Amino acid sequence: MTTLRVGAAVFDSGSERAGYVDALNGSLVRLVRPSGLTWEARRISVRPATHWERRQLKALAALHRKQLPAVGGTS
Repeated sequence: MTTLRVGAAVFDSGSERAGYVDALNGSLVRLVRPSGLTWEARRISVRPATHWERRQLKALAALHRKQLPAVGGTS
């Protein structure tokens, strides 16, 4: 089994979503998407993200930043 670390891009086959490892707790892994969505997955269902999945996460992060209102800015 691949060693997981906080911050690693992974794919959860249980939810069929890619995300980043936010925390490790025994057999559970807390994952987070660039939008802030978090969920828990079984460690056994999580694998390292492929190149395509890492690109998907980067694109989602860019889209999320673009859609956020500017803090302190004017509309």
